[in-house]
Amino acid sequence: YICNTEITIERAATYKRRKDMATFRKVNFEMRKGNGYGQYVIEARYRGQNIKVRTTDSEAWDWINDDSNKEKHNDARRHCYLKIVEAYNNL
Repeated sequence: YICNTEITIERAATYKRRKDMATFRKVNFEMRKGNGYGQYVIEARYRGQNIKVRTTDSEAWDWINDDSNKEKHNDARRHCYLKIVEAYNNL
């Protein structure tokens, strides 16, 4: 019983939810998985406002921290930035 408890605790401690931090046009933001399949959440502080917006762009999720292809990496950061600006403009 003690062994099973230790294994459970160890598994829980090693699992971390992936959060990707990035910057585009001096805006720092974080992208993480949302609640549903293919759902992602982008959070940022933009022009004094806390912005939280959802997206389904899995390519942005794949490339946000992978700069092996600069064009796709910048497209992913640009996508997140534009979603933040769009959400801010709709406040």
